[in-house]
Amino acid sequence: MSVPNFKGYEDVVRFLRTGGDVWYYTMVEEYMDMIASDLPEEEFDVEELNGWIENELGELQEGYEDYVDQR
Repeated sequence: MSVPNFKGYEDVVRFLRTGGDVWYYTMVEEYMDMIASDLPEEEFDVEELNGWIENELGELQEGYEDYVDQR
C-alpha cells in the first residue's frame, strides 16, 4: 500500500477526480469536507493533510492490533 504524499492542492484535486486509492480516498474526502472546503487554495496546508492521513493510518493500525490481540 502506497501512502499518498501530496505536494500541493493540485495533487489533492487530481487524486479526488481520478478516484485515488480506495483506502485513502475516503480519508482525503473527509479531510477536505471537514477542514479545507471553505479555504482558498492559497491557504490550503498540504502538510497538515499529509500529517492527518498518517494519524488516521496510525489509528487504523492500533484498532487492527487491538482486534488481533483480542482474538
